[in-house]
Parts: sequence; C-alpha cells; structure tokens
Amino acid sequence: MKAENEKVYELLSAASYLNQYNQLKPYAYQILFEQMAERHLFLLGLNVDNTMKYGLAWVLISMSVEIIKPIEESMTVYGSTWYSRHYGPYFRRELLFKDSEGQVLFHGSTHSVLLDIEKRTVFRKKAVPFPMHEPTEIFLLESAPGFKMTADLEPMAKRIVQPSQIDCLGHVNNCRYGEFVYDTFTVEEQKSLNHLKRMDINFLSELRPLDHFTIKKAGSQNRLSFQGYNNTKGDVSFNIVMSFKE
Repeated sequence: MKAENEKVYELLSAASYLNQYNQLKPYAYQILFEQMAERHLFLLGLNVDNTMKYGLAWVLISMSVEIIKPIEESMTVYGSTWYSRHYGPYFRRELLFKDSEGQVLFHGSTHSVLLDIEKRTVFRKKAVPFPMHEPTEIFLLESAPGFKMTADLEPMAKRIVQPSQIDCLGHVNNCRYGEFVYDTFTVEEQKSLNHLKRMDINFLSELRPLDHFTIKKAGSQNRLSFQGYNNTKGDVSFNIVMSFKE
C-alpha cells in the first residue's frame, strides 16, 4: 500500500483562477488545496459524509503557503498531501504542488480541528471516534495554528454574508475569505501577485448567514495584512498576511 504522501492528484489551475494580468489570485491556492483535500479524504474514508455520522466535521483553522514558482497560466498541477501531526485539538496536514516537470510550484501546511456540529464547539478528546492512520512526520515549512495580528488596520469595505457564500456546514467557506480580501486590492497590488512569496491565514470565528462584517487592511513594505471583523458578533473572523519578494 502506498504511503499517504506518495499519492498524487492531477488538478487544473483554471483560467478563472488567474487575474487579467495572468497571475494567480491568492484564494486560488486555497481552492486547489480544497479540491485535493476533498478527494484525498474521500479515499481515506475521512470525508465530511463519514465524519458527520459521528456528529463531527473537519474545520480549517490555519493555512500557510510558500510560493516557489508562480503560476502564470492555465495549467495542470500535481498535488500531494499528508497528515503530519496531531497535538492538542489540532491536526496538521502538509500540501505540495508541482508542475509536469516535477518542479515545486508551492507548498505549505494547514491546521484543522474537528467541530461538534450540534454544539458548534471543538472536539477535544485525545482519541477520535473513527479510524485514522499514523501521521507521516515530514514537514514542509514552519507554521502554527494561529498568529497575532500586529498591523494598524483601516476599514476598507463593509459586507453582508450572502446565501451563495454558505457551505454544507452552515458557515462561509474559507475560500471565500481570500476572495473578500482580494476585492480590496489596488491595481498595482493586483499586478504584483507574481511576487507573492508567502500567505498565512488564521480562521478564528465563523461567519454565518446574514452576518455583517468589515474587511480591514494595512499595507507596509513588502507586506499586506487583512482582517475580517464580524460586526454582528463583535469578534474577529479571520486574519491574513501576505508577504512579497523585494
């Protein structure tokens, strides 16, 4: 039987993932990982249909991505992913994407927790109620399940959660957060996406149907910082930091 990290998935970086300057939009990294992870968890029997039999669902807490070779065209990419660590309530997973020649395009890691669907609380028991294999302890970069936002942010846009943004768990899908912040990019920032070298996302609190939220933003040398603030609940929903090459 193949080791988990040896399984390779063929995915398409579609034209819709590119902006008008043929540069990959930031949230496309999330979409490509989501597509791969869904297929992978299905093969392992760990997809949402199975975990919900136990009243649980995987919820992404953080994602860190390093870009090695920017994607600047619609192309086939080859991804692999593996469960690398379990500590506290966090399950760490690595992700690796290459081109047809085997060159690394981007790599990263995610941290997820199991959510009790009925209670909307994090499952914290040491043993999960369904079979899981042992982790493959190969780590691709330094990452953590959270980080502190230190930038001096300014409000950029006020929005309301729309029905099209809600997924099967009854909250805004994490890929939408990347869309929200990309809508605040200036033209110059859109043109600079081929210089993006790292993106860190921390998901803190759910956005639910009809929630009112504000996108906040700060720009400094080679860095853009964003925050989604839930005005309805009065808490931070997510933080995103993007670092660019000089």
